[in-house]
Amino acid sequence: MLGAPDRPHDAMTGPGLISLFCFLITAAYFLRGGMCVGIVLCMGLAFFSFSRRGWLRRSVTFLLQVSLLFWGAEAWRLARLWMMEGGPFLLWTFIPAAALLLHAAAILWRRRGEKNLPVPELARSRVFSVSVLLLFLLDALVPFRLLMGERILPWQGANGLAILLLAWWGGYCAEGLLNPQTSPRRRQVMWTVFASAFFLQFLLGVTVAPSLLMTGKLHIPVPFMMISGPVYREEGFFMLALFSVSVLMAGSSWCSHLCYFGVWDCLAAASSRRKGHPVPGGKQACDWRWFSLAAAVGIPLLLSVWGVPLGYALAAAFAVALTAPFAWKKSSENGVREYCSKFCPMGLAASLLGRLSPWRMRVRETCTGCMRCASACRDLSISRGGGACCISRRCTLCRDCISRCPHGALSLGMAGPFSSVPSARADMYFVTLVSVMHVVFLATARI
Repeated sequence: MLGAPDRPHDAMTGPGLISLFCFLITAAYFLRGGMCVGIVLCMGLAFFSFSRRGWLRRSVTFLLQVSLLFWGAEAWRLARLWMMEGGPFLLWTFIPAAALLLHAAAILWRRRGEKNLPVPELARSRVFSVSVLLLFLLDALVPFRLLMGERILPWQGANGLAILLLAWWGGYCAEGLLNPQTSPRRRQVMWTVFASAFFLQFLLGVTVAPSLLMTGKLHIPVPFMMISGPVYREEGFFMLALFSVSVLMAGSSWCSHLCYFGVWDCLAAASSRRKGHPVPGGKQACDWRWFSLAAAVGIPLLLSVWGVPLGYALAAAFAVALTAPFAWKKSSENGVREYCSKFCPMGLAASLLGRLSPWRMRVRETCTGCMRCASACRDLSISRGGGACCISRRCTLCRDCISRCPHGALSLGMAGPFSSVPSARADMYFVTLVSVMHVVFLATARI
């Protein structure tokens, strides 16, 4: 009985040791190629190999499988090279084969001891694993310094530490987002962290470190410039393409999770004295976003046709951007996101383009029309109709309303060919996707 508490630790010693050797072999390969980021990642994962946390154990197993695929591809490459050019057969084939066998043994041993994880831990494991893999590939394949680590610390392995920390942060956020009671606060925190990092890099890039700017050129950090800028310049469509792909993947949740500008409107609305009470909105609310979208396209087009110099065009854009604080003041008075829900052209674009994504808020038959959910909605998207609540196209999939419903009538679901996916599983898929996108955006947050 005295040794009982040590059994979980003892059970991880064997799989941990063999996993340690696997990561050390891969680290040695990266050392030979001078890939400091890969070395730091492998050393960190080697340390995590002995963890007894279920989500971290599952993550290490997944990344071992990725490493197995890598060594399989490397073994095939070296075998073909040996057949064409000859050389030391033992060196070119034995080491990759031994690495493959060691990885396979580690994976089988680890999977034998794994147990089913609760949904929040499973999502945390997936976010951590996918974030590590995606950020490593971005660092390895992009020819310039893209990730945050090397832009802050003058060390080639800094991105490895940044990847591990950001992946852990993404998993932590996902775990909180899957709890309806903690989701609103966790979403607000992660959103604020991203926007703060974005604008901090902007200020540092403008004042003391131009390298923090993606192109070294100043861009106005206001969402409507993603449309207006390319229309005026007739080039530079990258941000607009990134926005479109993000919305197609995550729907209109771009406006409630990933927009670097909308978070300030959200914080202003949350500070209102009306917080916790129903807010005016629904179908009767004014929507000036169509006019804003037309202006965001038409005005820069006219300025370009008329040959207005760039300086004057930027001055006009700055003048429009300076109206946002007045809308935020109105948001703090009314408790709704005045700028985002009534004036932002990108919010309208996200709502329209988001209809092509599968994510939808669902209202079940148990809805009584009590409208308590409206007290959580800051986007004017909930109204009453036919004795039940209705959700309009203004919905940004923030999911804050779910915890307010006393009847469990609200949930996130999927449409189209994915409509048969249960709500609980759809919610986990959605949170996993949004959390991974948050990590990638945070790691590359610059303009």
